[in-house]
Amino acid sequence: MPLIDHTNYTTQLRQSTTARGATPNGNVFFDLANNRIQLIGVDELATVDLGAGLVANPLTNADGITMRALYNFENARRRVNEGLRLYKRGTDGDYRFAGAFSFVNGVKLDSNDRRKVRGSGFIEYANTLDGQTNVDRIYHGVKSLNSIQSGTIPYWTLVTATDETSLQAATWTNFFRGGAIDEVVQVFGSTTYGDSGAGVFDYRTRNLVVRVRSWGYNAGETTSVATGITEFSGYSAGYGVGETLNSNNAYTLADVYGGARIAPWTGMSLERLASPQLETGFNEADGNFTWTLNNTGGGTVQQCAAFLDAAALQVGDIDSGAGSYLGTRGRVWYTRNASGRVVTSSVGGAGLFIEGLNTAERQNVVMTDNAGAAKTYPFFPDVQISVGTAAVADTNAWYHVFYADGAGGADFDTASAVAVNDAAGNPVKGNVSAVAVAGKVSFAYAYDTNTQAGLSAGVDKACVVLVEGDGGAAQALTAFSITRTAIVSVTCAPTTDTNA
Repeated sequence: MPLIDHTNYTTQLRQSTTARGATPNGNVFFDLANNRIQLIGVDELATVDLGAGLVANPLTNADGITMRALYNFENARRRVNEGLRLYKRGTDGDYRFAGAFSFVNGVKLDSNDRRKVRGSGFIEYANTLDGQTNVDRIYHGVKSLNSIQSGTIPYWTLVTATDETSLQAATWTNFFRGGAIDEVVQVFGSTTYGDSGAGVFDYRTRNLVVRVRSWGYNAGETTSVATGITEFSGYSAGYGVGETLNSNNAYTLADVYGGARIAPWTGMSLERLASPQLETGFNEADGNFTWTLNNTGGGTVQQCAAFLDAAALQVGDIDSGAGSYLGTRGRVWYTRNASGRVVTSSVGGAGLFIEGLNTAERQNVVMTDNAGAAKTYPFFPDVQISVGTAAVADTNAWYHVFYADGAGGADFDTASAVAVNDAAGNPVKGNVSAVAVAGKVSFAYAYDTNTQAGLSAGVDKACVVLVEGDGGAAQALTAFSITRTAIVSVTCAPTTDTNA
């Protein structure tokens, strides 16, 4: 069904002569005796005669109606229905381009019908004085400007501060419908003038926080302050909140979080430490971290990110430590930088550290410490040399890696040749059969710090690997370069020696 607005209300609305629950024959009922306007939806009245026979009632909870349409409909009905003129009117237009309208003279929508209002905000005035002075309620219209999946239920809160403690303690409320946001939020209530259900509060200068979170999508959040709103009233405003597909999360939620999770997520938990933990080994200075993602199963950065996504969707406590931290009320645990690396969050002086990452995976993350400082690891490419079956079978086969072209004549095939050291400072050489795993000899290389053979750190290095046998495998030599990539694949596989 379409949204009922000022362009189609004449063909989509009909005044009912009876109230909801009493066999209505239209989708708008002016309850003059009780100062109410009823919006009777298709869930209550399946069909309605709009002038050419019965058709499906176009007024739905999902699509709704704008205040401008209702205002125009009341104008049209008062023009032709003199019975309505016996009473004060119920709606008033304030500024249509901002969706600003009012219910005047004590007239109100039935409670659940406020959920049907779209593209609008409104003030509900008490039936006192001139009927447009004393305020019972104020509803602010919230409209999302970015894409939201139809199955996602956005939620909101009104707060005086947006620190983590305040947001954890706040009352959060789901929007009534899923998908794109176009609903009203009550920001003021007074019982002074007889509206006993209005509540007693004035949140017109509070900060409205709107969140969108769903599995497989990047979370969205904005606030009224970020939108440029300093005070709410009965108008509608657009909020730049939405969600985008998270192409890095291809996992199933049940595998990642909850009682049926599988490895490596069975070894993951979030913990807020009683005191900050000092972490070392970064390119930058050491850093303190209050939050840690335990990762005893050795999950990858992407798998850890999926766990953090799942944790942020949990209504309950996600802190495995002594404290309590409610997932949906909490932070988004990471972002991604321009190169696609995960950047952990630090909020309120509490940074997140991910445990259990191997050397290669540490290149895919930037840790943010309690001071908000980014921490990165030295780059350690994993050099993987495929040595072949002949070398593995030859118990005397050996391997040795050298720099091909060192500074000052420290070149391979000279007496000044320099053997390549691994990240631990040990020469890359040894017995093939004793070291090879699945036909490969591997070592980590300290790309950002190694200055062997007079070569600068942090640059690609030309190297040579020798693999030779003695009684089973022949000889092989392969030239290759160690580059800034997570895995450097090399093949140096001698054939079977048929001449020994």
